[in-house]
Amino acid sequence: MDHLLSKDLINKISKRCIRCYNEQYWYAENFLFDYLGDQNMKGKDVLEIGCAEAGLLRYYKNIGAHCSGLELSDVRFNNAIILNDKNQLHLFQANICEPKSYQNELVKQYDLIVIRDVIEHIKDKETALKNMYNILKPGGKLFISYPPKFCPYAGHQQTIPNILGKLPYIYLLPNYLYIKYLRLIGCKAKKIEYLIDTKKTRISNKRMLELICKIGFKLKNKSNWFIRPAYSFRFNLPSFKNPFAFIPILDEILCNGMLLTLERPES
Repeated sequence: MDHLLSKDLINKISKRCIRCYNEQYWYAENFLFDYLGDQNMKGKDVLEIGCAEAGLLRYYKNIGAHCSGLELSDVRFNNAIILNDKNQLHLFQANICEPKSYQNELVKQYDLIVIRDVIEHIKDKETALKNMYNILKPGGKLFISYPPKFCPYAGHQQTIPNILGKLPYIYLLPNYLYIKYLRLIGCKAKKIEYLIDTKKTRISNKRMLELICKIGFKLKNKSNWFIRPAYSFRFNLPSFKNPFAFIPILDEILCNGMLLTLERPES
């Protein structure tokens, strides 16, 4: 998918950034569009919360949607600006938990909102979900993906460069032991802070379903994946669902990705 980018752009940013952008585009084109069952997105309004490099939005723009992307991180937002024509994608920095930060940018409601592998990092999930409900059109869809609280990599330790940090479930160690181990294998202080923060903000499937019910969303679809679809791009693995998803506890510890499709009721 590098053919979508000029050589000049590719030379401006890191290979990791390019790979993230390509994965986002691939995910939209090869999985999400079909998964959501939307036959025609022409003229539809799409918002991604935590859009990162905005590759997913680039795909939806290419099939005719009007696309907006909210990103909190300075680095990821700057990458998105470099990689995309700002006249084609509406990209801005804001915090979904703070309506004042986006009130001048989001002046309409959306047919589709996507929040992919972001909700687990948000401390106040209830406020975030309420705000998403308010900016979603009646009848519109909200797509959420996240690693549940006790899944093998809920601590995002797969992002540790050292292979010794990528052990499944290791984030479940008590914090003082986990921090000592991370220091021992050479993790920098900033990385350790990120990993501990991620550990604190995890959410279980049960709690997520309680929140969406409380806020008023209608659950249209849920799927629990042992090898989630994004791993087909990252590791060339065939994706398949968790065969034990119907069993409490196993629905989390054997799940590497939970996908929810929600709807704001018409009335």
